[in-house]
Amino acid sequence: MGAAEELASSVGTFSVWFPSLIRYHTECIQAACRALDKRLYEAAYRRGRNLGLDEAVAYALGESKPESQPAVMAPTVTLTKRERQVAELVAQGLTNSAIASRLVISPRTAQGHVEHILPKLGFPSRAQIAGWFDV
Repeated sequence: MGAAEELASSVGTFSVWFPSLIRYHTECIQAACRALDKRLYEAAYRRGRNLGLDEAVAYALGESKPESQPAVMAPTVTLTKRERQVAELVAQGLTNSAIASRLVISPRTAQGHVEHILPKLGFPSRAQIAGWFDV
């Protein structure tokens, strides 16, 4: 559910399109919280939000995680001041929309910064930015 929400929000849409389905969506969340307990559900949801598209599709299909290349970071990689701000907010688990609100920029601009940060650092997913930022 976290992966679906993140992927939908990254393209400026919603994971539940039809109002008549919201009830089922809510029931699914409640059932998951009962099965896992709320704390574990929230942790799993956050992990889902940090999956890249390929990882989310593989997970949904029950396939093993796609092979990812180890990040190879050039020693001279530097981020701009704004990119560092965005990276810090990604590391805090914020979505592109939340980053945009915090920095008073458009969600598309926030997404663009993330899209520039990932290849600069040699990472395929947002989750790796969080690990790098702590370095």
